[in-house]
Amino acid sequence: MNTPHPLRRSNLTNSMRKHSPLPRRQRGIIMVIALITLAIMMVGAVAALRAMNATLTGAGNVGMKRDMGNQAEIALRKAMVGLNSGVALTSNATSINYSATMLPTTPEGIPNALLGTTPTTVGGLGAASNVVDLTAAPAYGTAIAPKVTMYYVIDRLCRATGDMDTGNCLTPSNPSQGTDGSGGIPTTSKPVYRVTVRVDGPRGSQSFYQATLSN
Repeated sequence: MNTPHPLRRSNLTNSMRKHSPLPRRQRGIIMVIALITLAIMMVGAVAALRAMNATLTGAGNVGMKRDMGNQAEIALRKAMVGLNSGVALTSNATSINYSATMLPTTPEGIPNALLGTTPTTVGGLGAASNVVDLTAAPAYGTAIAPKVTMYYVIDRLCRATGDMDTGNCLTPSNPSQGTDGSGGIPTTSKPVYRVTVRVDGPRGSQSFYQATLSN
């Protein structure tokens, strides 16, 4: 009877050890590590998705604010046309949303007349026909309505109505050094007018814009 050679038996045993399945404890640890790795990858994917959504939302808000600023120029031009329409500027004029005296404002400088839900007549200082409604009308050069509504008010930076008085009205800090129509130096200063525009845009957005000028 032949007996296996000791060296062959040892090689056979080692081969069986090499190909034997992993113990249950080791397989459990590998499973836990795989699950942890998967969870980390899922958290990273969710964070990346949220960051992308925040970036897109921010870009959309910036674009919307820029468009609202562009639309505000329509109301500013309408206010300037009113100032140059020949209406007497020494007293209030509702036809052009005008106050001959400085209006009360918020700490940010926004006239209180433009606050509220819908300041159609800007606190009785203006006319409803002066509201610039672009919620249905298309924007200039396009077929798409910008979905904005604009209210504006003009106030003369004076303490009282009446003729302009340097002791009563704010004047430009750098008066013109030019000449009048006859070639002489101007003898009178002009008051400063403040135009404030409120723009109500899509999704409840709201912005205020101001410009000062001397007529």
